[in-house]
Amino acid sequence: MTFLWSYTDALAAGDESWWRAATRHAADLLEADHWWLDPPGRVPVQHLLVETTALLSYALARSEDDDPGTVTGAELSAWAAARPLPMLDETVPDSLEGSISLLQWSRIFEEQRLRQQNDLARLLRAAGHHLPATDDPVAVLWQDLVDRDHPGRRYGRDFRLPGPALALGLGAVAQQFNRP
Repeated sequence: MTFLWSYTDALAAGDESWWRAATRHAADLLEADHWWLDPPGRVPVQHLLVETTALLSYALARSEDDDPGTVTGAELSAWAAARPLPMLDETVPDSLEGSISLLQWSRIFEEQRLRQQNDLARLLRAAGHHLPATDDPVAVLWQDLVDRDHPGRRYGRDFRLPGPALALGLGAVAQQFNRP
């Protein structure tokens, strides 16, 4: 078990500026429901939620030269909800038509996944980050969330997530902050 505040302090990676403010803001937003984090399992939903909340609140605020602490859960949810991924219809028949349908779904899924990734990258670039970068904790986290091809990444091939980490994180953000 890891306490949320310890995790977000580690996520800040020594930064004492806006990125630290964003990680602390993520902890503020999530503390009521996630004051501690389970050990990361096959799908570390809590970890992805914390990381994506911090990264998205940072990107939304800093791309507008604003304070990450001003970003609301509703704003995070709205951004994520505006970039949905298509759901797979599990009733697709085992036929030629079904195969074509799966290929179409796969193409649409990949287009939407790239849209999520590129939209967030645009915000981070507007905030002054160079992507990819290895000496910037914001860019490193972004790279960890989008790069599945390298085993050295936090969510690389060795981690075996059932989908792209950023997409899973944005889904968790939309679900967390879109509750009545």
